[in-house]
Amino acid sequence: MKKKLVLLVGLIALVLLAGCSGGGNGKKDTIVVWTQASADTPEGKMFADRVAKYNELHPDKPKVEIQNITRAGAGSGYIDKLNAAITAGDMPDIFTLDGPDVAAYADAGVIGEVGSYLSEGFAEGFTASILEQGTVDGKLYALGYSDSAVVVMYNEDMINALPDDIKAKIPAPDEDWTWDELLELARDIDQYASESNDPAFEKYAVALSTLLTDVASGVYETGTYYFTPLVWSNGSNIVADDGLTVDGVLNGPETLEAMTKYARLFAGDRPLASAAEPEKAFHSGQAAMAVAGFWYVNELTGNYPDLKFRSLRYPKMNGEFDGLYTPSGSWAFVRSANIPEERIPQVVEVMEWLTNDEASREYFTKNGSIPTRINAIDVIDTNTDNPYFNEAWKVMQYQVQHTNKARPVSVGYPYLSETFAKDVLLKIAQNKTTDEATIQTYLNDAVKKIDQEFAKYKKG
Repeated sequence: MKKKLVLLVGLIALVLLAGCSGGGNGKKDTIVVWTQASADTPEGKMFADRVAKYNELHPDKPKVEIQNITRAGAGSGYIDKLNAAITAGDMPDIFTLDGPDVAAYADAGVIGEVGSYLSEGFAEGFTASILEQGTVDGKLYALGYSDSAVVVMYNEDMINALPDDIKAKIPAPDEDWTWDELLELARDIDQYASESNDPAFEKYAVALSTLLTDVASGVYETGTYYFTPLVWSNGSNIVADDGLTVDGVLNGPETLEAMTKYARLFAGDRPLASAAEPEKAFHSGQAAMAVAGFWYVNELTGNYPDLKFRSLRYPKMNGEFDGLYTPSGSWAFVRSANIPEERIPQVVEVMEWLTNDEASREYFTKNGSIPTRINAIDVIDTNTDNPYFNEAWKVMQYQVQHTNKARPVSVGYPYLSETFAKDVLLKIAQNKTTDEATIQTYLNDAVKKIDQEFAKYKKG
């Protein structure tokens, strides 16, 4: 993520040096597509299959060529090659970007809008959060091919070992619950673990896995992705709607309240969570609960078949909140801004092919990619012979359809994400502070850093 941040920060200067010259890939009879997926992965293969099918069914149209480029870490290898192509004025016609990065490339003039070229009604076929993710200043630039989701999972064996009064505090998978209720449950679980010799708690280390170890190792987006919803569901955000104003928002009273409650996880002699939790803490039976991304489902069913995991909705910070708040978003297809006008409709037609209802269903079947198309969500099979798989997907399916929200659309998102994760979320966890005044200081300091960085993007 750190390398990706450096690359994006320098993107505008890079484009100015390149002069945005060149017209896509420069071949009138070919449409070139780049993706960040390795060719030998399920994701890479699904793209290759989709392109091959297009070429087969459209022999009289320009041939589509795909290059699946291996990415390193948070995508830096792929971004390296992409930015080199921008500098050389030899960009692919279509390429993939992570959703939160779309605004930076749009602001730099690297990608062109697609909304006005789409078939009638096509845009409306995407879920609301995917449209939100791809829209910058009212224009649609990115067509998401995969969505994501986060739930709270718990170890069924551990929970079954608890006294009935504690078990009664667990909501049903189709019920909303709050952060206060999660904290209370985690505290009860930890208290029981400290007193019990039950074999279900033999490996117990923490009540809740948070993956803050990712943030500590430099993968900052994990923290922002996982925990910005605490701020959202308390009626605030980490940046204003303009994507550049943080003062009064990131350090505002609603954010402070949310972060002070979040801090309770790490307080005391027996913290409920840790910034240094064991690797795969939930998978290996060392955590009773986990804030869990959608990728956990395939990991657990495929590699940890003995683990009995249950799934719950992501908790709200404010139980009365009725807006969108659950984490979402992923990679999307965009087009070069430098394609000659006469070629844009054909390029956008290929983008539609790569992201239509049929493609969305194929991507879930082949790679477990959450559908981004409203009419494709029913491809998720929640009637398999694995009840844990079924329950997890029912919860995520509900959130995708009803509560998912895109991460902030900001030209400076990478820096915003890093600063919030490292200087607020991680600092709270590592310092084990619950003092409101100290947390306010963390937020104020983060605002100062972000304001200084965002000054370069503010016009006038």
